[in-house]
Amino acid sequence: MVDVPLSDQEIELVRFVIERYRKAMLFEIANTDSRDLRKHLQDREELFKDLVQKLDTFAGQPDISQ
Repeated sequence: MVDVPLSDQEIELVRFVIERYRKAMLFEIANTDSRDLRKHLQDREELFKDLVQKLDTFAGQPDISQ
């Protein structure tokens, strides 16, 4: 595993971008008829959710991603 040193400001920005994208992805999941695409998006959304939790842990912030 590689450590990527980020400042608190950088963590906040990355988290903000991921959360914005996650919200758009949840909308797309809800409006997608394709079962395969929905599954792909759900898997990706789960990865984003996990990443936000890791960022929160690293930054010592509470988890508000749910």
